Amino acid sequence: MLLGIDYGTTRTVVAAVDRGNYPVVSFHNESGDTMQWYPSLVAAHSGGGERRFGFDAAARQNEPVWTVLRSFKRELSQHTPESRLTLAQDSVPVIDLLTEFLIQLRRDLFERSNLRLKRSEPLEAMISVPANSNSNQRFITLEAFRRAGFHVKGTINEPSAAGIEYAHHYLNTAGSSRGREHVVVYDLGGGTFDASVISIAERRHEVVSSDGIAHLGGDDFDQLLFELALEQAGVRELTERERFRLLEECREKKEGLHPNTRRLAIDLGQVLEGAGEVIISTAEFYERSRPLVEQTIEAMESAMKKLPAGAELDWRSVAAIYMVGGASDLPIVGRTLRERFSRQVKKSPYPHAATAIGLAIAADTEAGYTLRERFTRHFGVWRESDEGRTVQLDVLFEKDTLLPDSEGGRLTRSRRYQPAHNLGHFRYVECSRIDEDNQPTGDITPWADIYFPFDPRLQNDPQLERFAVTRMPPGDYFVEELYSCDQTGIIEVEMINHANGWRRTFQLHGGGERKRAQATKVSG
Repeated sequence: MLLGIDYGTTRTVVAAVDRGNYPVVSFHNESGDTMQWYPSLVAAHSGGGERRFGFDAAARQNEPVWTVLRSFKRELSQHTPESRLTLAQDSVPVIDLLTEFLIQLRRDLFERSNLRLKRSEPLEAMISVPANSNSNQRFITLEAFRRAGFHVKGTINEPSAAGIEYAHHYLNTAGSSRGREHVVVYDLGGGTFDASVISIAERRHEVVSSDGIAHLGGDDFDQLLFELALEQAGVRELTERERFRLLEECREKKEGLHPNTRRLAIDLGQVLEGAGEVIISTAEFYERSRPLVEQTIEAMESAMKKLPAGAELDWRSVAAIYMVGGASDLPIVGRTLRERFSRQVKKSPYPHAATAIGLAIAADTEAGYTLRERFTRHFGVWRESDEGRTVQLDVLFEKDTLLPDSEGGRLTRSRRYQPAHNLGHFRYVECSRIDEDNQPTGDITPWADIYFPFDPRLQNDPQLERFAVTRMPPGDYFVEELYSCDQTGIIEVEMINHANGWRRTFQLHGGGERKRAQATKVSG
């Protein structure tokens, strides 16, 4: 079975490939109701050791002995593959927690969904990550899906998948033949905002540029409504359990809004005994929300401003601004976009499921869609200059560099030099922006460290990090760094000492400060 799986901040949505159709998979919850989504929830028992996920976790939201974790995905960008999270009494590796959630999702696809699956049937999946997610989040997500038993066909950025759904819905007309056109995907999810400019020619898609906000989504609108409710009621403090329940109440009422709604009734009585309801006008809520919406528009406009040299494109030549993501349903979002961009704004008929549907289409080779992504962040290595007096970032892969296509090619970079030290300590970093002094800024994520011996006497030592880096007389040989990147953004580096042919190959990922990458191949 081929699937597109959009692991979301609040909800996970699955679409299937079914003979040229891409239906959204439905699940039965604890009450027997049918839902076209799966709750991205984790619950832990206060006694420790016992955890529940998805609908099982949702059913325990009001039980005092259970702690429920919402919006877990939103925090992935803050973690490394080695990070641990304290939940109830347990310290759990982050990657294990996500793996356990996905194991339950896989089990419920067999037991709770409308898919007619054989018990032994393998599940192949195209999965997604936010366009501006760092490499830690990408690695954790991909690895957790694999550990959970899914056969991962590939990883696509969320707005890129939504662009495929747009083309399938609006451009896939029998007998139609169009030239190249551009669509700007406005993707406001539960925890993140992404905007991507996508070039479409027939069924060939290419990401032109992208931008986004790592921590802005539906959760933030829930928080605004939460704060308004507390202000109206004159309540200042809540327990963590009360806070969770009130945020859920605010989310449900927010999701029930439509353009003609004039007021919201928030039931504080669900949280505080005898508190009753508070009434909030939508006008006040929208006024509080407008600055958040304006931030998303600024990020979308930034994506348009960063177009590569030679890209002749302005707002008048954009075919559509395509609204996707569950939080784009909020009326103030569409209203503000239409005030600014008028008829160019189009809303997906399936805003909460557009990414999953696009993933399923991309997974279906018979659909014939191809996609080329770009780096969404700068990647480089710190290097000393001025005889060690200053440190500068050597950018190896710039943001918006076009990634290889699906034919298996690799993007390469190299550096060659005469070493001046006994040992190379390579500290990699990725960032969302580079300032005028060529220094990383914005969202900065350190990657795993690498140690490579320039002194032949250190070549067979398994603990190079215990040696001090010292200067040595320059030799008459060269060291070469060969970097390569595949279509998913996975980077490898081969280090070569040309004096004796000693070499090591490393697969790089975001591992946090002082974490050492492991060699995947050693020779020489």
